[in-house]
Amino acid sequence: MPRSSSNFRQGEILLLGLPFTDYLGEKLRPVLVVSSDELNKVSDDLIVLKITGSPHFEEFQVELEQKDLLRGKLKNKSFIDCSSVFTVKKSLIIKSIGEIGPEKMDEVKEILKRTFGVG
Repeated sequence: MPRSSSNFRQGEILLLGLPFTDYLGEKLRPVLVVSSDELNKVSDDLIVLKITGSPHFEEFQVELEQKDLLRGKLKNKSFIDCSSVFTVKKSLIIKSIGEIGPEKMDEVKEILKRTFGVG
């Protein structure tokens, strides 16, 4: 059961069924919330980035290790894919599985600036 819409925070790692890029199926995977806490309080949607175990577009990803988490556990070294941005309904969230620290979130924000060519 999803939590109240105001409870999701930027930097939180969530589990959900994420569609393949061809939309012909989905895979259960972790995602990182990048939408602001302010937006998360008023919207029924979240802006998230895919977290994967495989390196892809290295210049647009952030390496994620256990030491980067404030809570939760990683099975393996992972990568936050800043080129895979999704908007998802909060009702699709299966559960919260972790949270990254502020230093790692700052790193993600810097790569997102490059992804969108801003800043």
